[in-house]
Amino acid sequence: MPYPQPPLRTLVLHSRKLPAILTPWVVPVVLLDGQQFPLGWGTQRYTIPADRPVHVQCEMPFIIRYGKAAVVLTPGSEPAQLEYSAPASQWTRGQLGAPGTTKTTGIGFNVVALTFVGLLFLGVIGLTVFG
Repeated sequence: MPYPQPPLRTLVLHSRKLPAILTPWVVPVVLLDGQQFPLGWGTQRYTIPADRPVHVQCEMPFIIRYGKAAVVLTPGSEPAQLEYSAPASQWTRGQLGAPGTTKTTGIGFNVVALTFVGLLFLGVIGLTVFG
């Protein structure tokens, strides 16, 4: 006697890559109810249960896991389409939501951090040459 199959639906997940991501070898992963799957960049499709809530979390695995963003898809929330925008830095969160509603976070942080490092470098060079 075959076991009854639960109703299923398809989750379409779009991931947006930064134009100049600092770590291009790091690609996002998705956790569906805690089980990890590769996400990569672009559009992927996953089969998920249609009769219960599903916890969807995206993140960037590097030395630490960063850019975490999560939502819970409820039964009947069709179409199940989400977009993940990875953060520009490891110290900011990613965003996960309806396509077209997410944005990249952390760009300002990177600009400030790189400006500080540049000024520090120029200061060290100045002290070495003129000091």
